[in-house]
Amino acid sequence: MRIAHRRHSAALLLAGLLALSGCSNDPGPEQLKKAEDRYQELINQNLSAQDPAWTEVSAQFEAVPKDSKARPEAEKRLAALKAAREEIPPRPLARPGATGKGASDVEAKRAACESLAKKMGESRSEPTRKLLRGALDECQAELVKLEANSHPPGEEVHPPGEAAH
Repeated sequence: MRIAHRRHSAALLLAGLLALSGCSNDPGPEQLKKAEDRYQELINQNLSAQDPAWTEVSAQFEAVPKDSKARPEAEKRLAALKAAREEIPPRPLARPGATGKGASDVEAKRAACESLAKKMGESRSEPTRKLLRGALDECQAELVKLEANSHPPGEEVHPPGEAAH
């Protein structure tokens, strides 16, 4: 009977150890909660996505263990933070245009503006950049006027009373 009691005690002890190891404490949800609390604080402060405080929050989301059940949510937040921190590409200064024989006035002006924009981008001195910026602004204003008055082939404007041929 004593052997049966030992076996029973050993079985209970083994079952208890297995139960405890099965309930291993996943630190992920707690880490995720802390990171999300800090995330919400920064949102409430209206901090720019470029603010260094967001680096700390990213690190907190990264710290959530890869095998945690909370990791997928942390990954979503990391992706959102990464997207918010990416710089928006600058608007182009000019659009490419056709040049040469048969080019319309609009296409020729567009090509001229593109050339000025390239020169401005390659310029190293601020006075030259300023001068080119002024010329580019003037070129773009002229381009807008040309585009407003130009019509695609077949859509020419005819004065009132004059029929199209």
